[in-house]
Amino acid sequence: MKSKLNPDSIFEPPMLREVTVRVNAVGGVNLAQGVCRMPVPEVVLEAAVAALREGKNLYAPAFGVEELRHAIANKSNSFNKIAYKPENILVTVGATGAFESICFSFLREGDEVISFSPFYPYHQNTIKSRKAVAKYIELKPPGWIFDFEEVEKAISPRTKFILVNTPNNPTGKVFSRSELEGIASLCRRHNIFCVTDEVYEYMTYDGHRHISMASLPGMFERTITISAYSKTFAITGWRIGYLAAPKSVVEVLKAASDQIYVCAPTPLQHAVAKGILELPDSYYQNLHTEYTRKRSLMVHALEKAGFACSVPQGAYYVVADAREKFGEKSAKESAFELVERYRVAAVPASDFIERTSYSDPTKNSFFRFCFAVPDQMLHQAGESLAKP
Repeated sequence: MKSKLNPDSIFEPPMLREVTVRVNAVGGVNLAQGVCRMPVPEVVLEAAVAALREGKNLYAPAFGVEELRHAIANKSNSFNKIAYKPENILVTVGATGAFESICFSFLREGDEVISFSPFYPYHQNTIKSRKAVAKYIELKPPGWIFDFEEVEKAISPRTKFILVNTPNNPTGKVFSRSELEGIASLCRRHNIFCVTDEVYEYMTYDGHRHISMASLPGMFERTITISAYSKTFAITGWRIGYLAAPKSVVEVLKAASDQIYVCAPTPLQHAVAKGILELPDSYYQNLHTEYTRKRSLMVHALEKAGFACSVPQGAYYVVADAREKFGEKSAKESAFELVERYRVAAVPASDFIERTSYSDPTKNSFFRFCFAVPDQMLHQAGESLAKP
């Protein structure tokens, strides 16, 4: 029987998936996926088991478990300097579920979103799924700077929001206060929203400090903040994220989240709440120390192997230029050679840039390496990459 499924998918499979399959097949080192192979805090694990045994296994309220919403609001007040209350918080199925709910509610065919490139692929695909248009502002290496005039020129009557991912995936850029204030000024002047993805908020280096857009003057009412505990607690498979916004906006987004996902896993919401409430400040200080050390290991290994590295200001990825290593080969060819010759997987530029940029080797020659893995994997990858 002939299939009635539409073969013309709007999504193109990311190279991330293919290189992961290939490196696993050869028993290599997978530094492609940002899965965060770090220890989960014991208090969070114990709380998850306790919640399961206590029968907290039914649907959660559409807004999320009340204890978690209170914990996130308190954390946002102290860490992010945003005066959120529990009614400003919506627990979602990861940060991805939060962004899906925003796009489902805000975007219609032909609407526009201003974003920055290199970009996080799930953002791009979600915008495309609404038949909206992503207008990209280039982040220029090595400092990943951008031109404010380009941002303002990109704004049109169809612009729904500016999307900011800080600390940024894949580049590791931490948007400065002056950059955020400039974007905020454009949002106020043109009466548009800003959506911020702040998942890596605890991972900043070399004196760079994470600043939340909603904490800036005049931006509380026009910012939707997205974050998650996937990376902070090393629980990427739990899918506990959230969004925070003015109460009227949260009410609208709640309906979308409820329709698409129903709720995030109830017992795991209780466990994350426990972690937020009970983990001391030293946990986050140790997180910073550990990732700073791993960043150094990764950068050293890559530079020794002949890559030109962009040292990240935040997040847990290193972007490395591969032209000296692989010449002017395509991203796909280089990614496969990396696996076949060195048994190491990384994500090529093609997953993070516009398809129209593929012909430009300066935009198509980098890889993203993840260093949120045990030291043994970093050492093994370094030894493999150093081989001729």
